[in-house]
Amino acid sequence: MPRLALLLALLLTAGCTGSPDTRGPFPAGSDLVREAATSFASVRSVHFAAGVNGVLPGFPLRQIEGDATLGDGGAATGTADVQDGDGHTKFPFDVRDDQEPQYRVGAFLGPHGGLKRLLDGVTDARTEGRENVDGAPALRVACRVPAAVARGVLAQVDADLNAKVWVSDGGGPRRFVRLWVQIPPPDNHLSPVMIELSLTKQA
Repeated sequence: MPRLALLLALLLTAGCTGSPDTRGPFPAGSDLVREAATSFASVRSVHFAAGVNGVLPGFPLRQIEGDATLGDGGAATGTADVQDGDGHTKFPFDVRDDQEPQYRVGAFLGPHGGLKRLLDGVTDARTEGRENVDGAPALRVACRVPAAVARGVLAQVDADLNAKVWVSDGGGPRRFVRLWVQIPPPDNHLSPVMIELSLTKQA
C-alpha cells in the first residue's frame, strides 16, 4: 500500500457542476488561498475521495475514498483501488497512527500537514470564476505549485505543477474544498497525469 499521506493527498470527486461564472470582480486569488490555508490548519476530520488520471511511475493509485481524523491519535478508514499489472485491485483499509506510523494522518492533515504546506506554497494565484462544488458555491483559483513544495507531498514530482484550488464562497470562513493538479510527463511522448482532490465534511 502506498504511503497514506500520499493517497489522501490525491482525492478525486466529480463535484463541479455547470460552467463557471467568470463575471467579476472576484477576491484576489492569493487572499483566497491564504484564508483557506488558515482555516484548513484547524480541520481535524474530513471525508475524502480520490483518483489519478494517467500513469505515474511508482505510484499505482487509481482511486481512494474514506474518512480521516486526527482524533484518538489519528486514524483513517475507507477503500482504495490500485493498479495491479494489467488489472487493478480494490481493498479496504483501516490504519491508525500509533500502529502504522508510516501512514500517519498527521502527515497530510493538520497545521503542519502536507496539504496545508501545499496551500502555503502556491504561487501566481489568480481567481478564475465561481462554480458549484459538491452542491455549494466556490471560487476557482488557478496557481502554480513549485516543485520543491509538490515534492513534499508526492516524492515522484520533479517539476513545477499547474494547479487549481477551489475555495468555499458561502458564509463563514473560507474552506479548501477541492484541488486539481497536472503533473508534466517525463518526456514529450507521454501524457501528463491529472490528479484531483476533494475534501468534504470538514470538522
